[in-house]
Amino acid sequence: MLFSQINPFVRHARYLNLTKNSFFNEVIPLDARLFFTLHGFSKIKVKNNEYEMSKGSLLIINSGIPYHILTPENTVNYIVVNFDYTQKAASLTLPIKPVLADKFSKKMLVDFHVFDDVELLSEVLFIKEFDSIQKKLTYIVREYIQQLLYHEHKTGHFLADCIIESLRFLTIGNNTAPEKEHQKQLLTYIHTNYQKNLTNHSIGEIFGYHSNYVSFLVKQITGMPLHQYIIHVRLLNAVNLLENTSMSVYEIATACGFCDSAYFSGYFKRHFGVSPSKYRCV
Repeated sequence: MLFSQINPFVRHARYLNLTKNSFFNEVIPLDARLFFTLHGFSKIKVKNNEYEMSKGSLLIINSGIPYHILTPENTVNYIVVNFDYTQKAASLTLPIKPVLADKFSKKMLVDFHVFDDVELLSEVLFIKEFDSIQKKLTYIVREYIQQLLYHEHKTGHFLADCIIESLRFLTIGNNTAPEKEHQKQLLTYIHTNYQKNLTNHSIGEIFGYHSNYVSFLVKQITGMPLHQYIIHVRLLNAVNLLENTSMSVYEIATACGFCDSAYFSGYFKRHFGVSPSKYRCV
């Protein structure tokens, strides 16, 4: 499964309060689990790894992965979400209890998926300090508890957003403040100067960065190499001109920074599936 195919279904969302008298066995969930610590400290053991769940910690466990909530020394408060990554089993709306290992069979899994492009989601995703996600997770619990109209769609939307923010955080969230500012400046410059002959060397000279550093920052935040990202920005602006002006294809190619109209048309067709002229006629 590819990450782009997710369409989460929230089966159960609640607040879970544990004390030093709480006790849990190691279990295997039949749907995916999300834990977020609101207050306190405890540990959750997943396979052979113990994850320290202090305030702001996020842990997502895929279905079929054994875990064990360890008894805390003091009170700890979680947000817990039971979910599927797709809507395939959305008809199963009641909470599905995890099972003990000796009772488990793979056939019992509700909607199990292995991700081809995001390995973390196939097993365990953990972020030690992620307080910024708390508000969205609180919305999920509120929507689920209140059962307002279309809550299924809204909780799924919020959960998808939380998963995306988690993956972004793991990719770029640990950057220093200067790195984040450099990334912001670079993207702003590209979107403002896409008509020019942009290269990692020319951009590096303007900002005083090494050309390799320019490429690194852009790839880290967008997932695209610098050249591909520049093409992306130029094509988006070309679409705007095709839809809202009477400029010729040649004029649009020139205005968007392409060296000639044939070069522009080739990229446009590969990206959108039709030539610029046909796009305008649709």
